[in-house]
Amino acid sequence: MNGRALSERALIVLLAAITASGPVSLAIYMPVVPLARSAFGVSVAAASTTVSAPLIAFAIGLFAYGPLSDHYGRRPVILAGLGIYLAGVTVALAASSIGMLTAGRVIAALGTSAGVTVARAAMSDLYARERMAHKLATLTMVMVTANALAPAVGGVLGEAFGWQSVFGVLLASGVLITLASWRWLPETRRVGERPGARRILAATTRLVKERAFVAIALQSAVIYTVFFVFVALVPYVFKNLGRSAAEYGLWYLMISVGYFLGNWCVSRYTYRFGVARMIGWGIALQALAGVAGWLFALAGLWHPFWIFLPWGVIGFAQGLALPNLMASAVAHAPGNAGAASGLLGFSQQIVGAIAVQLMAVASTTTPLPVTAFVGGCAVLSWLAMRAGPRMDVPPPATPG
Repeated sequence: MNGRALSERALIVLLAAITASGPVSLAIYMPVVPLARSAFGVSVAAASTTVSAPLIAFAIGLFAYGPLSDHYGRRPVILAGLGIYLAGVTVALAASSIGMLTAGRVIAALGTSAGVTVARAAMSDLYARERMAHKLATLTMVMVTANALAPAVGGVLGEAFGWQSVFGVLLASGVLITLASWRWLPETRRVGERPGARRILAATTRLVKERAFVAIALQSAVIYTVFFVFVALVPYVFKNLGRSAAEYGLWYLMISVGYFLGNWCVSRYTYRFGVARMIGWGIALQALAGVAGWLFALAGLWHPFWIFLPWGVIGFAQGLALPNLMASAVAHAPGNAGAASGLLGFSQQIVGAIAVQLMAVASTTTPLPVTAFVGGCAVLSWLAMRAGPRMDVPPPATPG
């Protein structure tokens, strides 16, 4: 069954819902990780595998689904991914051990990675680079609304009904998204543009040898890494400071509002100021806010306001940089946007997963270790940007 015609706005909303299934499944789960840990009686490191292992699976999926969508088309790959996601959420909902919970989340992550990477490729099928950055920002603004509410919903559900309840919500929403995609999602990959495996491999090899693309991948990986480490460890910090999962979810709104505003600025000002300048501003502001967050923690300002205030600014900074980084990345391989999107996503997730597992051994009795990590990574990111190549090598496109 082919997707029926959608207006541009409706297509953006549908792609946003598909893309959001991955981030929302992480965001809604993070507040209840300490509850799952208590229920199964495992260590923080063991509970962290329910976060890091899915991130690795997500990275593998991103790497695989992009080239597959270049060859087989966007629509069938997204639909297959949604089916895998539903299977994984069902396993997690029925989990009777930390191993089963981890397995369910790994399967679900393999499924959601299809939507994330292929939705970006679908956008590149439809729009040139500058316009794609604008549309990605618009897509993300729609998506971030759901993502902003997810931690608050997860915290409230976890406190009221237990950690399993979040997977019930994910299963119900996943079924609705799958049905909508089956009925309305169009195929954006034009007939005759489906390269074989050799061409896809050649495009991937060329990308990893290109300094500008590698710089883009590393910068976006840092953005994801500092975010994943923060959301993985701060729920434990909150618990050790006597704060609830629901309270964490409510404070998380500061990050989402900041990211939303950053994306709004991208949608309004990218044509005026250019991709490279928006990326530079975002990375510099992320470094300033990361250092400020560490200084607040060092000064003993451990109230949630002082933990999340810098992250509201970091969210804004990442909202400025990330859509432009993604648009520049896929513009490096216009004939193989799926491969470029998959390679970018792979670097983001695999670096983030490694960082989460390594930081799982850090103390969570205070916010000092996590804020030091965030601040250090953000500063290194800024220094790398200053020393590295420009990240908008493809020539600018005119607004369409």
